[in-house]
Amino acid sequence: MDDFYKRKDIDKNTVELTITIPKESFEKSYKAMLDQELSNTKIDGFRKGKVPSNLVESELGTSIKVKVFEKLLPMYLTTALQKENLSPIAPPNYKNFPDLTKDEDLIVSTDITIMPEFKLGNLSEIKIKQEDTKATDKEVGDALSNLFENDNLGEKEINDKWATGISGKLKIDTIKSVKDLSEFVKNTIENQKKIVSRRKAEDEALKQAIEICKIEIPEAAIKYEAEEREHSFMHDFGHDQSKIDAFLKSNNVTMEKMRELWLKDAKEALETDVFLKLYAIDKGIKVPDEELKTKIEEIIAKSPQIEDKSLFENEEWKEYIRRVEEKEKAFRAFSKEVLGE
Repeated sequence: MDDFYKRKDIDKNTVELTITIPKESFEKSYKAMLDQELSNTKIDGFRKGKVPSNLVESELGTSIKVKVFEKLLPMYLTTALQKENLSPIAPPNYKNFPDLTKDEDLIVSTDITIMPEFKLGNLSEIKIKQEDTKATDKEVGDALSNLFENDNLGEKEINDKWATGISGKLKIDTIKSVKDLSEFVKNTIENQKKIVSRRKAEDEALKQAIEICKIEIPEAAIKYEAEEREHSFMHDFGHDQSKIDAFLKSNNVTMEKMRELWLKDAKEALETDVFLKLYAIDKGIKVPDEELKTKIEEIIAKSPQIEDKSLFENEEWKEYIRRVEEKEKAFRAFSKEVLGE
């Protein structure tokens, strides 16, 4: 069975596989499915399971052949992919289908989209301009004014008594004056600025890293991921067009614009995923079994509403969690390397 397919590399993103299903294998599967159909078919004048095959075949033969083909082709394709160690990143693109009525081998060609190989570039080339995260006097003053407008506690002006009352509501017993409250507000603003600034810097660092590594995702993969987002969106609304239209109207957006956003999001997500995998491999970042076990225990503790606990024993699910954790570790390590603590 080793010669049932042929491989042809079209480009760095595409491999063509030509699959041959031997007519003997197809005929054997066809007869088996036909017999099964006969056993379940009842026609007046015949007992169930005793209907002559020529009666059923003349009516259902073509549809049965299609079912057999649809069953066999994925099996042959999967075997070929395993033998070639190929991991498709988009559904196969079938280019031709055989004539099922002919007594001959069935030959079908398909293009397989794969992820090209990339190398980690020189990340020292990443240059990030750090933003000023100091709180200005105006920002502090505006924040105090907003607090006072929303809750003046009966005071006519911002004073120490009001500040102490606000501190009680905030449950911060170290605030005894307007000066203390101003310092607290200043620190809060600066901490928020640091968080926002860090996120922006990380996004920019990732963008530069992807460019340095020359990561280009095949269009077929981007399109597939975007379509998955659209399917999920439709599913969330129960495929109810009236609800979908209402959502689009309330958000002043069209479906065309949504599709543009899904394509952009899919592209950025795939680029980031590829880079972080590269980074993890290069830096030897892994999630050992003990660490994975701890993470899964955390997930279980946070998911008391899930009654069927068998999910947590599923090996595929565990490996998915491992990959997610490896990506998170890679991101943290990358952020630390490029931006510091």
